[in-house]
Parts: sequence; structure tokens; C-alpha cells
Amino acid sequence: MGMPGIHNFINVLNDDGSGYVISVVESEATSNANATKVAELWGAFSDHMEATPKAEAYDVIANWSN
Repeated sequence: MGMPGIHNFINVLNDDGSGYVISVVESEATSNANATKVAELWGAFSDHMEATPKAEAYDVIANWSN
């Protein structure tokens, strides 16, 4: 949450340890600007992962909260 443009994120995991991290950011440009820092953060967890996660971008069409 300390990176510029991040609005929120969701971390989901299955019982087998597989999962996703979903982050909602201000824009694709902001996400791209954060890419180096994100790679560094994933690197800190490399001993606990089978592979480095691959980022994918999507357009947010709804973002509701309670």
C-alpha cells in the first residue's frame, strides 16, 4: 500500500497454497511505474514460491465495497 497509486489489494489462497494477488491501482501507467519495486518485493518471498508471479493487467469495470 506504500506505492504510489495503489487503492487496494486482495490476496486469495487455496488450501494447496495456490492463489492470486489482485491490486487496484490508479492507472496502467502507475502500475508500470511500480513494476521494479513490485519485482523487488516478490524477490523477498522467492524462497516461499515455486515461481515469480507474472503480472497481468485488466480494466476495472466494478469495484464495490461494503
